[in-house]
Amino acid sequence: MDEDKYVKPTLDYTELTTSLTSSVDFPLAKVLRDWIDQITKDKKTDFLFELEMWVNGFERFFKIQNLPLSDYERQNILSKDFSGELKLAGDVTARMSQLCIELISREKQNLLNFERYIENEFKNTTFPDYFLEKILEEPSPEDSITILLDSLSDMRVVINELCRKENISYQVFTSIGHIITREIKRCKYIDLLITYKYKPHYDRIQNKKLSAIVKGIKDDGLKQSVAKAFLELFRMLNYLKYVEIALKLDRPLKNSLMIFSLIKSDLLILMDYLESKIVKNDKYSEHIRESFDGTIYAMSMELKKVFNHELVGVIYMKQPQTIYAKVENSHGLIRDSIQNSIVQIAQIFDKNFDGIEIFQNLSNRLKESLKLREDLKSLIAFIKEFQKDVDKKDVTTLIERLAEFRDISLKYLMYRDWDDFERFMEEVIITSGSSSLKDVLHRFEVYLEALLGEVNKRAVLQNYKEEKSPDEGVDLLDTQG
Repeated sequence: MDEDKYVKPTLDYTELTTSLTSSVDFPLAKVLRDWIDQITKDKKTDFLFELEMWVNGFERFFKIQNLPLSDYERQNILSKDFSGELKLAGDVTARMSQLCIELISREKQNLLNFERYIENEFKNTTFPDYFLEKILEEPSPEDSITILLDSLSDMRVVINELCRKENISYQVFTSIGHIITREIKRCKYIDLLITYKYKPHYDRIQNKKLSAIVKGIKDDGLKQSVAKAFLELFRMLNYLKYVEIALKLDRPLKNSLMIFSLIKSDLLILMDYLESKIVKNDKYSEHIRESFDGTIYAMSMELKKVFNHELVGVIYMKQPQTIYAKVENSHGLIRDSIQNSIVQIAQIFDKNFDGIEIFQNLSNRLKESLKLREDLKSLIAFIKEFQKDVDKKDVTTLIERLAEFRDISLKYLMYRDWDDFERFMEEVIITSGSSSLKDVLHRFEVYLEALLGEVNKRAVLQNYKEEKSPDEGVDLLDTQG
């Protein structure tokens, strides 16, 4: 079988995509591809990808299993108030409407504005809505976008009115989800956009070594499974870029919950796929099956951290700093997990594959984490030494040492840890009396030791072990083979 049927030099998988969507009506698919080609020429691919992400996100967000809920909420789902979740959905429709407008040509926008003018002018007559009838025929993807734009406007009206109520029940929440899904499927080219999942316009992996790894897999079934895994994981990394943008540009961060729900759903589907196709397939070697099983387990653990801890309750939070910390930490955990999974899968087939070649931030994260670890150990040693003779030590020296760590190394910690460090530092500054200061420093030391333990758990440090030289008594870093 021709290997290039599955893998292009840049992994754009045009033929693989076609085989995975063989039930698609070909003439419609060609119209859609031609339209996406034009969107790409107009440099609007990012708008289309983001719109597709939110459309997918709606379908997943209204499924309870994809939401970050506490055990209590899951056990009492019928009494839970879904007002926050529904308001979030309404906010996302506003962003989707902006994207729809960006994707509609100027001519179509003018036609739409004229149609609405006619509709307003003759709203009390039986004037035939000729333009709406033509749009409903959906001869083009732009007409589907136009119908979606009108549907989103209606959805917002309904959602805003419902959110005036004191409580949104589980039944109402899920019913709204069903209605939205049906409205989206009514737009045939939008529905086709989702069905025709992989697109060479933005589902591309520009890395020759990854391409060579996939092309080098002899078994066709395994080749296709690995290709699908890479495509899915890189697509999720692209989803995460919109969380990163929201963090940087101060956009509504709660909307990121829909992106996280989409990623959770896609990851669970991918893990089930890899387990059934590879882990439980006796035709593959024990090394391959165990390696994929380990990767799946690691991803599942990170998902639990995020959805059973970090994001639980974010929908109710009011403090911007707390929301920021939770979203930032969740983004980092999932991004690192996905990147590590890509590297681990690649290393199953090429043990010399270096993740830094494809993810430059891995190199930066390693350097930052190594420096942070050494700076934390140095600060802990300083505080231990200071406690031995608090009466004779100059507190100014201590404060300067803490300020140095704050100014240089604090930025390498998770945002959520910054406030705790600042509070301890303030407590040191205002504490009077050697006995009280010694107590504060002891608690500070315990806190820093726990922090060091968390830093040591970072995935980027797992290939580094600390050994103590018997001669020098210092730590050496040895890369494990």
